[in-house]
Amino acid sequence: MSLSELKFSTEKRPTPAFRASPVEKARAAVLASIEVQRLIVASEKSGSTHNLTKTVKSVDAEGNTITSTVNRKPRRWFWKNPQGIYIVELLFSNQPVVIANGKTAVEAGTLEGVEKTLNILAEATAKGEFDQAFASIKSKRKPRKKAA
Repeated sequence: MSLSELKFSTEKRPTPAFRASPVEKARAAVLASIEVQRLIVASEKSGSTHNLTKTVKSVDAEGNTITSTVNRKPRRWFWKNPQGIYIVELLFSNQPVVIANGKTAVEAGTLEGVEKTLNILAEATAKGEFDQAFASIKSKRKPRKKAA
């Protein structure tokens, strides 16, 4: 086999998450949260409870690290208003994101509308349409104190 038999590509290696820019990290976080909201909508449509878990590490009295899996209760981004219409709100860092004209909520109508709205918000997030809004929310957050 020689080099002439190989098929070359201009494809670049994807950037690891820890080296991603703050904008890419914000988009990835919102897209992951949208996926969680989709799971919640699917479970609500089927009438079952969602089974989302997270891994928690704690230290016991002897100083041993214990890893356990616990149920997770994420905040829902959608709700029904008094007229029975579903409303969807996109969140980043637990803050509502301004979507258009200073408004943060979208009328979705039904659960199918909620799914459609989440898909549209995911596409817009992936395209970078909310990058300014994410940056604005991030700039208003209080800085974390570093552990000594």
